[in-house]
Amino acid sequence: MAQNPVEDNVVTRFLLGLAVFAAMAIGGQAVAMSFLSLGVPYAKWVGVGVGAIAVFIAFTALYRRYDASYSAE
Repeated sequence: MAQNPVEDNVVTRFLLGLAVFAAMAIGGQAVAMSFLSLGVPYAKWVGVGVGAIAVFIAFTALYRRYDASYSAE
């Protein structure tokens, strides 16, 4: 059974984590700006939360599919 190459190396796990954090920040900012233009109350806070959670859920779904391809025989 093959091991996921991302899980093998501490450096790749760290870099992937940084990339996910950066994507969550960018996604949160994008949603916050769109909420701000729509006039949503507390648009910055709510937009950042919604955007970051959306990016994290998308990443989790994609990474689980990627990891499952290594555990399948």
